[in-house]
Amino acid sequence: EVFPEAEHRECMFHLVSNFKKKFTGKVFDDHLWAAAYSWNPYIFDKNWAAMEAVKPAATAYIRKWHNRLWSRSQFSTICKVDYVTNNLAECFNNWIKHHKSLNLDDFLDKARQLIMIFWNDRRKVAKKLDGLILPHIMKKLNALTREFNLEVVECSEEVAEVVALGGSGFRFVVNLQDRTCSCRQWQVCGLPCKHALAFITSLSDAHIKNYVDLYYSTEKFRAAYSNLIPAMPDKSQWPESDHGFFMHPPLLKATAGRPKTERYKGCSDKKRKKGKHLCPICKEYGHHWHNCKKGNPDDIAAMLAIREPPKKRAKTSKTAQSIVPCEDGVPTRMLFPPPSQSLETTTKKKRKRDNTESGGSKRSKTGSIEKAKTKKKVAKKIPVPLDSPAMGTRSRKFNPPSPAMSTRSKRRLSL
Repeated sequence: EVFPEAEHRECMFHLVSNFKKKFTGKVFDDHLWAAAYSWNPYIFDKNWAAMEAVKPAATAYIRKWHNRLWSRSQFSTICKVDYVTNNLAECFNNWIKHHKSLNLDDFLDKARQLIMIFWNDRRKVAKKLDGLILPHIMKKLNALTREFNLEVVECSEEVAEVVALGGSGFRFVVNLQDRTCSCRQWQVCGLPCKHALAFITSLSDAHIKNYVDLYYSTEKFRAAYSNLIPAMPDKSQWPESDHGFFMHPPLLKATAGRPKTERYKGCSDKKRKKGKHLCPICKEYGHHWHNCKKGNPDDIAAMLAIREPPKKRAKTSKTAQSIVPCEDGVPTRMLFPPPSQSLETTTKKKRKRDNTESGGSKRSKTGSIEKAKTKKKVAKKIPVPLDSPAMGTRSRKFNPPSPAMSTRSKRRLSL
C-alpha cells in the first residue's frame, strides 16, 4: 500500500526454514534453491516441475503461503539487485544488537551515530576512488574471465551465440548493443554474465568496463554518500515538547534468571556444541589438533611447524604446613629410620647347594653346616628413644609434652 509499484520480495532463507518443517527430501534439497537462483524462466520451470512431480502438495503450499517474489527468474530488470535473502537487514540487526537494551530514544540516537560514522567513512573512500567502475567490481569480473569453457560463434560485431563445452549444451544469445543475454543474468544484476564476458574478451577493441551498468560506477557511489547526516547534541539539550499527555515507561515485572539478550534461534540455525573444543584441521569437536586422527597428516605437520608442540605441565606437589608451631631442631616429617639410629640388616642370602658334590661324610658335614646357616636369625631389637618421631602417636607408655602429639586428647589445643 505504501509502495505499490515497488517489488515485494521474500527471503529465501526463511522460506526454506518454514518449508522444511512440513516437507523434506532430496528432491527439495536439489531443486528448491536451484529454482531460487535460476535466472532463466526455462530453468526455473524445469526445477519446479521436478518438485511438483514428486510432491504436488509442496508446490501448492508455496503457491498459497509464499506468493511474493523469491526467484531471480521473476525479478524486475529495473532494480539491479539480485539478492534472494535479506542478509542486509540481518547484518544491520547484528550491528546494533549490543544497543537494543537501551531506551527507545537512546537507542535511536545511538543508531543514528553509528550510521553517521559509517557514512563519513564511505565518503572518505569515495573521494579517493578514480576510474569509471568500482575497483572491487572490476576485480570480480576479471577473475571470471580466467575460468571460461565456452565457445563463441559470432553473428556480427554485436551479436553472438555462446555454447557451453562439455556441459549441458545450452546455447545463449548475447547482444552487446542492447546489453542483454538470453540467460537473463545481465539484465537483472547489471553485470555482464559469463556468456557476455566470453564474447567481450574475444573482441580486440572491447573493454569490460564499458558494458557494466552505471549502478556500479564511482559517480553513483559518491552521489550515494554525498549528503550529510547531521550531528546532534545530547538528550538533555533537546527542545521540550508538549503533546498534552505524558507517556510513562511500561511496568515491567521482574522475572527469575538472567535476562535474555540474544534472539531465539530457529531449527535451521547451526548451534555450536557446548563444552567441546573445535579442531582447526578436521572441523570436529572433542579433540585438539595435535591429537587429530581424521585430519590430513600434512596439515598436522604444517600446524606443528607453525605452532610448537604442546608442553606438558609439570606436576607440582604442595606440602601442607601444620598449624601447630614446631620448635627449632624438631623434624617436621617422619623419618624412617630416625637420623640418630641406623638399623643393621642381619639376613644373609641363602647359598645354593652344590648338587655335584659326592661322598657320604662330606655330605653329612656340609648338610649340617647348611642347615645351621639356613636357620632364620631373629633381628635384634634396637631400643628406640621415646622422644623419637618414629614412636606412634597413640602410645600409652609415654605422655607427650605437646597436646598435638596425642590424637585422643579431649582437651582443646591452645595454639
